[in-house]
Amino acid sequence: MWYVLQTLTGKEDELVRMIKKMVSPDLYTDCFIAYYERVWRKQQESIVHVERLFPGYVFIIADNPNEIFLQLKKVPAMSKMIADGEFTFLPLEREEEIFLDNMLMEDHIVRLSYVAMDGRGRVYRILGPLEEYASQVVRYQFKKRYVIIRLKLLGEEKTVALGIILNEDVQREILYGKVETPFKMPEYYQPPQGSGELTFHVGDHVKVTSGTFENMPGVIWKIKKSTVEIGVRLFGQDMPMEVPIESVAVNFL
Repeated sequence: MWYVLQTLTGKEDELVRMIKKMVSPDLYTDCFIAYYERVWRKQQESIVHVERLFPGYVFIIADNPNEIFLQLKKVPAMSKMIADGEFTFLPLEREEEIFLDNMLMEDHIVRLSYVAMDGRGRVYRILGPLEEYASQVVRYQFKKRYVIIRLKLLGEEKTVALGIILNEDVQREILYGKVETPFKMPEYYQPPQGSGELTFHVGDHVKVTSGTFENMPGVIWKIKKSTVEIGVRLFGQDMPMEVPIESVAVNFL
């Protein structure tokens, strides 16, 4: 099971080092801090920073948390934090585990998601960690290259920022800047494979973005060279409608 250890912001690395030094490795599978990539725009340049996703939180995967907690209480510094109420050790719910396990890539980092927009500024494609959770995005900040996503952590609804990149970013080399993670990052960021290509698949949920049936939702039935046939619900039945491919967008709602 996954457990979250809440400590003082800025003390996360110290807590991880303490656990790896004082607690038997047989008692846990992994102990880590979650990070995320964020693009910072400076003088028309895109620079990737790697920052703590949940400041003040450390995650541990273990089958016997009681034994770990007992060992932590024997460490003087940790014992004082527990006594002062500055430290908590709580289990995650299953859906919270699944969410974090899907979002965190290698080295426990949420990588940037590629977001493609049509000519009207509407999102039609997402690649990366956000792809499966696009419906949980509550706000896009395209100029600042992040989205606000709603998630559940420790049984409570929370919102966090996650980094995105746009087509104009992937067309140039992107340097890594400030990196808080102890893991070594490459000099340049590599965008997701296939970024910038407009592709749809049969079965995609889409909506019409222009014309008489603007905002009409449907499902792609056939894909042709320059048009798509989508099934829409009209008069109580599913009916085919053929529209130009540039007039549909993935429906993330």
